[in-house]
Amino acid sequence: PDAVADYFEKKRKKKKNKDADSIAEIEGYELWSPDAVADYFEKKGLGDYREVLIHHKISGKILPQLTDTDLKDMGIEIVGDRCRFRDLIKHTSRMGRQIQRTKVIWKGEEQLWFSAFEHCCSTCCYLMPEDPSTYTLTNSHLKVKMVNPYRCGPCRLSCCNEYSINNIDLSQVEDIDQHGIPAPFYQECFCCGSGKDVLDVKYNDGQYVGIVLSQDEGEKISSLLLNQVEEAQLIDRDL
Repeated sequence: PDAVADYFEKKRKKKKNKDADSIAEIEGYELWSPDAVADYFEKKGLGDYREVLIHHKISGKILPQLTDTDLKDMGIEIVGDRCRFRDLIKHTSRMGRQIQRTKVIWKGEEQLWFSAFEHCCSTCCYLMPEDPSTYTLTNSHLKVKMVNPYRCGPCRLSCCNEYSINNIDLSQVEDIDQHGIPAPFYQECFCCGSGKDVLDVKYNDGQYVGIVLSQDEGEKISSLLLNQVEEAQLIDRDL
């Protein structure tokens, strides 16, 4: 059993490394010039058509639109070579979509404290680690790692916390509401404390997740989220 498990683990790692190499190889292909497109196909063993690709001005932006008829019109008569071109074009488009889906647009952390004084006291003069919730926005998803801290009375402990991870499909987001939490009076007056902005993200027929940010950051991130939601829903309708 151990040998079988090791075999499949090595196979999984090999595939993961191969996918990573493929992504690195074609990242940003939409910006390729005809020369760069020709270089790519030359590396794949189709260097005989380098001048053809350059002559017909096949840039990275045009590449995914090529059909078998287009390849014929360009003078690529060998059926096997056209098949290789189509497979490589399909692979490039697929990996390009994967890159776009997983491209990180914004990363943030939960705003835990109202002031530096509260931060200092809650972490024993910064000796205890912080464990905030984290937020990662890509073109297609909002990933929320929500930390559920243990507490001793009103005090938040800095260890032994539970957490959950929620991957929210942006095309399923229904609404984003924003509200502010002011700093406690004594912290605002004596510790230069500032409030927090909270974004309530509603998705999947009424489910909510909260994003807690520093004061004045909420409006910017809310606009960013709404723009990405609109784009994701537009793509979803076009599919």
